[in-house]
Amino acid sequence: MSDPGPAAGVAPASAGPVEEGRGRRWPAAVGAWLGIGTAPATLVLGAAMAGRHGGAVPVAGLLVGGALMVALLWGQGRIGLRRPLGDGGTLTAVLPAYLGRVSRLLLAAVLAVSMVGWNGFNVGLGGASLAALTHLPGWVGPALLEVAVLAVSWAPARLGNRIAVLTTLSAVVLVGWCLTVLPPPGAPVRLAAGGLADAAALIGYVAVFALRAPDFSVGLARGRDLAWCVGLLIGPALLGVLAGAGLWLRTGSADVVALLAAGSGLAAYANLFVAVAVFAAALTTTYSGALAIRGLAPRVPARTAMLAVAVLGGLLAVARFDRLVLPWLTLLAAALPVLAVPMATEAAARRRGRAPRSVPAWCWVPPALLAVACTLAGVGLAPLLGLALAGLLTAGWRRHQR
Repeated sequence: MSDPGPAAGVAPASAGPVEEGRGRRWPAAVGAWLGIGTAPATLVLGAAMAGRHGGAVPVAGLLVGGALMVALLWGQGRIGLRRPLGDGGTLTAVLPAYLGRVSRLLLAAVLAVSMVGWNGFNVGLGGASLAALTHLPGWVGPALLEVAVLAVSWAPARLGNRIAVLTTLSAVVLVGWCLTVLPPPGAPVRLAAGGLADAAALIGYVAVFALRAPDFSVGLARGRDLAWCVGLLIGPALLGVLAGAGLWLRTGSADVVALLAAGSGLAAYANLFVAVAVFAAALTTTYSGALAIRGLAPRVPARTAMLAVAVLGGLLAVARFDRLVLPWLTLLAAALPVLAVPMATEAAARRRGRAPRSVPAWCWVPPALLAVACTLAGVGLAPLLGLALAGLLTAGWRRHQR
């Protein structure tokens, strides 16, 4: 499979450490980060948060969630920096040095399921807009969009990169559209404590990307370059969440497609922005999902793996999986970020000259299982409990190694 490059949101499975030259600067790597930060999913997330609170979102939850997003992205992203600041490799390249075979297979399985879910989310959202734009039956829009995503996934990487840039610009226009054409009647946030469930949803939003952050920071020359990338994801993402909350305040609906069509007076343009804006994010899922599937079954051809992601994701899209954004993000926040805690800790220890050690499965698997179980039981703080337990177990592991 050809390398889709950072703009498409994934690095090749064969990518190794980057040592040549002086390293990349942030403008060469920021495309994927900005694409995640500006995705229409932030509008859906913000509207769902406001709907859960019945009004403005507590600012405390956004601040806590934003801080944890930064910590996850920064801690895991440093692994991709050029040596001696990091390992200088993609996640696929460095994982054998951090995890055993069983842990790598388990992680690949979780990532594959996550990519199918994200594919269904993005194609469901964009497909609904496409159906509304063309007045086609509801299932036709997602089906057509999924076919287009798969076709571009199979095309040369250069085409995917160019489309990713175009659709990222469309996402920026969409958020600006919401802020200007559909301004909220009041402030979308309120000074209040609580909102930790919102923090968990924000963690879930970046969970997969944060874990794969070395793919998008690989070869960066300085920590300052990584800081720019993290900032250009966090800033637009929080702005998009606020815009989505404002949309709910104006319309009382968390269905972004429906409320844009009903509230703007220019439904065709609004739906076009949504349909185009999700394309880059959906394209990312076919690439990353294929890598995860091939991590489980290396003999599966890349195009076959992409087809599997597209078919399963398409079924979720037709079922409008995007309407389940909060439960989905909370589940991702429970299952994935816990691994970043021991991995980032081990990477930091290696940068200080400590002998390399494999991350034991008991540092992240039990916290993930606990967080997922609590999530299914309806505990809103489940992802934060998982992160806390991962921190305690990692601290115990490191103390035992001294």
